[in-house]
Amino acid sequence: MAMECIGEGVQAMCVVGISILSCVILWHLFHGNNKGAAPPSWLVVGMLPTILVHLHDLYEWSTQMVIDCGGTLDVKTPWIGHMFSLFTIDPKNIEYIVKTKFANFPRGAYFNSVFADLLGHGILNVDGQEWVEARKMISSVFHSQAFKNHFIHTLDELMKCRLMPAAEAACESGLTVDLQRLLVRLTFEHICVLGVGCETHDFESGEMEKVAKALEEAEEATLRRLTVPSTVWKAARMLCVGSEAKLSKSLHVIREFVDAIVSLRRKEMAAGGGALPRRHDLLSKLMQMERNTSTDKELRDTCISAVLARKDTSSVALSWFFWLLFHHPAVHHNILLEIRGIMQRSSGENKCEFTVEEVKDMQYLHAALTESLRLYPSLPLNMKETKEDEVLPDGRRLKKGTSLIFSIYGMGRAESIWGSDCREFKPERWMREGVFVEERNAGRYPVFNAGPRVCLGKDFAYMQMKWVAALLLYRYRMEVVNDVEVEPKLGMNLFMKNGLLVTLHKN
Repeated sequence: MAMECIGEGVQAMCVVGISILSCVILWHLFHGNNKGAAPPSWLVVGMLPTILVHLHDLYEWSTQMVIDCGGTLDVKTPWIGHMFSLFTIDPKNIEYIVKTKFANFPRGAYFNSVFADLLGHGILNVDGQEWVEARKMISSVFHSQAFKNHFIHTLDELMKCRLMPAAEAACESGLTVDLQRLLVRLTFEHICVLGVGCETHDFESGEMEKVAKALEEAEEATLRRLTVPSTVWKAARMLCVGSEAKLSKSLHVIREFVDAIVSLRRKEMAAGGGALPRRHDLLSKLMQMERNTSTDKELRDTCISAVLARKDTSSVALSWFFWLLFHHPAVHHNILLEIRGIMQRSSGENKCEFTVEEVKDMQYLHAALTESLRLYPSLPLNMKETKEDEVLPDGRRLKKGTSLIFSIYGMGRAESIWGSDCREFKPERWMREGVFVEERNAGRYPVFNAGPRVCLGKDFAYMQMKWVAALLLYRYRMEVVNDVEVEPKLGMNLFMKNGLLVTLHKN
């Protein structure tokens, strides 16, 4: 969902694992079942076994813990050098952090250094004026009609040439298919087309599979840096051992892939008199900007950030959405009624394809996706760091360098925010007189971030999710394989740990 949401989600997931769970055994020993008792803030080193106690249910456990503590709690994070951290689901605190005092809550130097090898100076890993300039350039591309048209055309082409043939084959064979895997492939291919200008036929070779695997392994290796002191991973990087060796190998594949594309675009521009008239991808548009003096490395960093930001978020969101629909047939029925009604209004034709305007008109589908994201946000956690001393709306005083973590996953399960039915899947929550109504409170629904860093690709994400969902629901009836446990996987995004195994049947 968003180019800027993802980097923060990566950082936050790991910080929670090391800052909160490192105190869990002491918390159990001294406070046990005492609700409202926060984990003690002790300077303890080497508590990896402690982390394992709740590793299997990190999101649910941390959610209940912060709710029991009134919505905000203080913890220590001795492993990462940031002694004091704050964990919150308080909307007032979050709005203050992401909007009201945005400038005082950057990503921070520590995490910039952790992600520097993977993201460089891409928009996901910079702050201040450097971030402002990067956002301006990317925003100008996203708002151009040529890019919007390119987005729609390439999505339609990939669904016809890649997604639907796979779905049709699964339907005809009657075999079980991992829908999450199909969706991940689609969104990865789409961002490669949009971000760096790959062609549809490029995905027929094994080269792109290598790149996808390298990106996944690079993400995992970078995450491991947040579980140990900086001196440890930096020493491992220097010696090229362990996960740092895997990261180095993966980065070589990624950089080689992007560098080759940047070099090719340079040659095309030279041959075309400085223009790339037939290319509308992000890289090509940025290279043609008059004010853009980016080096090849800076362009590479931008491309990697773009791909990482979009390659998984929509597919993860859609996977949870389809799973929820299977368990809520009434919602499924209402969505189908809306889709069929819109299709029938189009000159009464028995159509099988949608127009952009028809997809935009799917208000209830929009509400259902929004509600699904409330319960299962693609990026479950977010993190900031104080630039200067600060006082939050709830009165907590923060020192410069304090890490702040807010749980988007936890917010969706808080009665204080969403009421007693907070754990129920109710798209009607977002509907008023048949029209979707967006949440305006920046601190209440930060699924796409909020404030100045609100997701640049939010509208694209909704269009992609709605189009894919509408097409699959209109053509197929899905049955989830119930003997496979569905639970969140710890990682950068809220993947389903065992995938989403389904069978497809023609409507």
